Amino acid sequence: MPSSRHSDRVDLVLVGGGLVGACLAEELAHGGARVVVLDAGDRPGHATGRAAGVAVPSLRYATDETFHPWLTLARSALVDDIARLEPIHGRFSLAQPVLRLLLPQDVEALPEGPARQAAGVPASDAELAQLAPGLQVRGDEQPYLLPDGLSVNGPAYLQAAQAAALRAGVTWSQGRQVVSLDETADGVVVHCADGTAVSADRVVVTAGAWTGTLTGLPIRPQRGQLVLLEAPEVTLGCIVSGRLYVAPLPNGGLLVGATEEEAGFDERCTAGSVAGVLAYALRRFPGLASATVVEPRAGLRPVSDTGRPIVGRVPGRQRVYLAAGHAGHGLISARATARGAVAGLLHGDWDQVPDDFCPRAAAPVTAAAAGRAS
Repeated sequence: MPSSRHSDRVDLVLVGGGLVGACLAEELAHGGARVVVLDAGDRPGHATGRAAGVAVPSLRYATDETFHPWLTLARSALVDDIARLEPIHGRFSLAQPVLRLLLPQDVEALPEGPARQAAGVPASDAELAQLAPGLQVRGDEQPYLLPDGLSVNGPAYLQAAQAAALRAGVTWSQGRQVVSLDETADGVVVHCADGTAVSADRVVVTAGAWTGTLTGLPIRPQRGQLVLLEAPEVTLGCIVSGRLYVAPLPNGGLLVGATEEEAGFDERCTAGSVAGVLAYALRRFPGLASATVVEPRAGLRPVSDTGRPIVGRVPGRQRVYLAAGHAGHGLISARATARGAVAGLLHGDWDQVPDDFCPRAAAPVTAAAAGRAS
């Protein structure tokens, strides 16, 4: 490694300035830590700005007796965060019901109790007509209504979370791509592509889909494509959740998406996926035929093999940690993840982080990965 220009030593460096990194930075600073955030892009985050923004625990996790309750509690932390930040930064959320379009076998697969309650209650024809006029429901589908849905403008939320971190005293640097993490006897040297370096007691990698490249842990990118529409002729008072979402946005417009594609780090919008998303929207709402296509979007979600986040110390490393792998629930769980990680990092109390999130529970790094600098 060539010589690097060092800055003053800090307590923690966070590699990645998405929503998880911003929330963690603020919480650490409030706990008394000196924190530097290094983000590779020209603006904070990546997946946050390209997400559908639907902040509802996914029904796919409803039978997970650990993860779904944690997501539900995490959503409460998000609601509190919105109440704290919106008076300062303006509105970036929209509370609205979720209309789930389920097949009978989907409902029957949910056991009675919390899992079945997560689906909602059967929606009446009158509720359908009021909340989603023009919606086409297939004959084999059952509409269920969940009253406490929520949409969040991801970029606006991230901007507010970053501002809160800066107010707490965090140092934030954009355009700082981290290329290696060198552990020393008493700390870590974080080397950047521009030749600079930051020395810290510990490092937390919060780099989303790129986290695996620095930690060796199994976090990979999953491409999601969606389309933003301007459709004044379609009045939608709920989030429609089927194979894809059709969701009204807090600042106007409709978002349709998102796909789940294994495409590596290819974040292009592709004709086939965009056409598929639009075809889905038109099947659900034929009235969208005259809508304006404002923008197709593609982003890379960070996913793990378990579908759960990975939070904790990297196996084989003494001072390198990570908080990533949030897939499609990063908006919901960023603040809760941050609070759990801070309790562990600053006080040695990891009880707020479910055991299933432990890096060793995800998959151990290889011997080569554990010993290398990046």
